[in-house]
Amino acid sequence: MLKIQEFMCALEEFAPLALSRKRVEAGDYDNSGVLVDAKRDVQRVFFSLDLTAETAARAAKLKCDTVVTHHPAIYGPLSRITAEDPVFFAIRHGLNVISMHLNLDYAPGGTDESLAQALGAESNGCRITENEGGGYGREFAAGGRPFGEFAAAAVKAIKCRHFLSYGGKNDPVNVCASFAGAGGGALLKALENGWLKADTVVTSDVPHHLITKFIESGKKLLVISHYAAENYGFERFFERVKAKVAGSAETMYFTDKRFL
Repeated sequence: MLKIQEFMCALEEFAPLALSRKRVEAGDYDNSGVLVDAKRDVQRVFFSLDLTAETAARAAKLKCDTVVTHHPAIYGPLSRITAEDPVFFAIRHGLNVISMHLNLDYAPGGTDESLAQALGAESNGCRITENEGGGYGREFAAGGRPFGEFAAAAVKAIKCRHFLSYGGKNDPVNVCASFAGAGGGALLKALENGWLKADTVVTSDVPHHLITKFIESGKKLLVISHYAAENYGFERFFERVKAKVAGSAETMYFTDKRFL
């Protein structure tokens, strides 16, 4: 059994909240940390990328006291809340809710770096593509593998079911850049500032106007589901926390396959 702040210390060992605060100070928006404090000690913890109705119901059924998500369960100011809202459900059932968002995206071994490693990057072979206030976007040598083969291996590695690929299947992938989650804005910034050296990019949630701009610049693009892009790294975060709190709290992980 752990006090909630003791459990937070275990989480922050791998994803310090200071990283989130630093990004907010730089102009990003985030809401990470303890978002629902039910004043319960931490004994049974349910990890899920999102706080959905499915997640909250499963956590309650398994008699968990705490849910840890990646995406903030409360992201912006609330104007109203209804009985159907997962946050309302969590409060009604006395669930602590903790979200580890930008701090986990930017952390060493976090969602962004984990995606790059799933795509074939060596643990010490990544260059951060943002060279101003960086920490997001990883660029690495990919060895000239044909794009079709590279894309097939990528979606298999992260168990992605929904994706789009733009590029000739036999075109070589020499240098790849990965942006976990919605990387369109960071991708455009890297492209316009000349930071991006990669011939191939893997990311999610790319708007059509950016796809056309990117493809016409002569690069290849693999657009994967946002969920699959970050679930891979979030599960690895879970495994590290699980080992850290073993003997003090029981942990379990849920992948919602609807969104892969």
